[in-house]
Amino acid sequence: MSLDFTGLKRSHYALPIVAALALGLAACEEKPAPPPPAPVVKVAPKKDEAAAKAAAEKAAADKAAQEKAAEEKTAADAKAKENAALADKVKSALAADKVLRKMTVDVSADDGTVTLFGTADTRAHIQKAEKAAAKVAGVKSVNNQLKLVAGS
Repeated sequence: MSLDFTGLKRSHYALPIVAALALGLAACEEKPAPPPPAPVVKVAPKKDEAAAKAAAEKAAADKAAQEKAAEEKTAADAKAKENAALADKVKSALAADKVLRKMTVDVSADDGTVTLFGTADTRAHIQKAEKAAAKVAGVKSVNNQLKLVAGS
């Protein structure tokens, strides 16, 4: 592109106008400066790894504790069922005897130890109930808490 300045008088205004035009044209051809690079963020992997490891260990410990609690609950439930079954066997043995079935006897069991609660009208009936309970399979010992009450 060439400029023709033949019709212009050489005045003191011509030079600044030409310089402004030249700068304007030069500015149009310039490309914008590239954006500055994004800042680099450094992450401390050791802390993150330690936190992740601690979280994993805690999760594993929690899971193990839950499994242990579930196993203990299952074992306790099984033990309770065994105790209830043994108490029922003793009650059935007492009910099978014509004299003892007339007595009011509650039975509880705990790991083979049977406890008899209630009343009897004679000492012989108290002893007979204890012997009947002791003969039941699974009974290791009898805790006889039967009380002598006349007319019971």
